[in-house]
Amino acid sequence: MQLTKEQREQIKNQYRLSPRETQIVELILKGIESNSDIAKNLNVTLLSAKRYVHDLYSKMGTSTKLSIVLKILDSIHKYS
Repeated sequence: MQLTKEQREQIKNQYRLSPRETQIVELILKGIESNSDIAKNLNVTLLSAKRYVHDLYSKMGTSTKLSIVLKILDSIHKYS
């Protein structure tokens, strides 16, 4: 799934995400789920990717990547 510019800004503001966390959300929405694959796509270490994902879970009140997808879909539909 590809977010529009408006949707990206909405999600970023709603959950107070950093630009990097917003990139991770978009990777997850595209089906890239493993921290290893996220690290490769962002050209960061695995430890950094894990930290970003953990921070993302905290900000979004979730504990799984599937929960992130569901929250994003719910947010998009609420504001459409």
